[in-house]
Amino acid sequence: DMFRLSILGIVTAASLSFSAGAELAQLPGIKGEDDRQLVETDAYPWSAIGRVNRRTGGFCTGTVIAEYRVLTAAHCLWNPRTLTWLPAQSLHFVAAYRRGEYLVHSGVEGIEVSHAKAQKQRNPKIDPENDWALLRLTEPVGKVTGALATAKVSLQVNTTSLIQAGYSQDKAHILSVHSGCKILGFSADNRLVLHDCDATKGDSGSPIFVRRGGRYSLVGMHVATMTQEGRVI
Repeated sequence: DMFRLSILGIVTAASLSFSAGAELAQLPGIKGEDDRQLVETDAYPWSAIGRVNRRTGGFCTGTVIAEYRVLTAAHCLWNPRTLTWLPAQSLHFVAAYRRGEYLVHSGVEGIEVSHAKAQKQRNPKIDPENDWALLRLTEPVGKVTGALATAKVSLQVNTTSLIQAGYSQDKAHILSVHSGCKILGFSADNRLVLHDCDATKGDSGSPIFVRRGGRYSLVGMHVATMTQEGRVI
């Protein structure tokens, strides 16, 4: 359907996993100097970004894309201990979370992962280009937060100015943003984009968006990091 196609079109942010044995002096995903800035406001567009907290522990980042819908990374919903998907009731979305405070929150009543059949599989393989999931909330948080709408935007290597915002593991209680990061390249099928935004664990599911004429448009989602020729991308 058209809604599914629009989601597939925006999951274009950098991904894959770290190469075995890579030894890094700083957090994986921070490229050289740390360019992240802390966000001290819950004004839009930051209001539409929040933490997806798991009852089993840990969290990822999620983005409000409609009144009752949050987009996040599918791998965040997989429980490697039980080899099952986390039940919706074990998830909680907190919008514009800042040091224990938040704008609005909601429980989750349903989950849709990128492939319907994957939701029924035990230990499914989640390819980076399909590493997305939709959370159906119990409350219309989008009425309060606003939503980051998807849009078709021409993305150019080393030219398009990106914004990435998420809850990094070392800044877990406040949103951090890297503005002005760039696209490094594309996968062969153009479904993945390699970027140089500073993002690490906890940033999985975080939005990658652009600002054009005062309007913010969601163009991708960060799902992982990788190394290429010894360089973190």
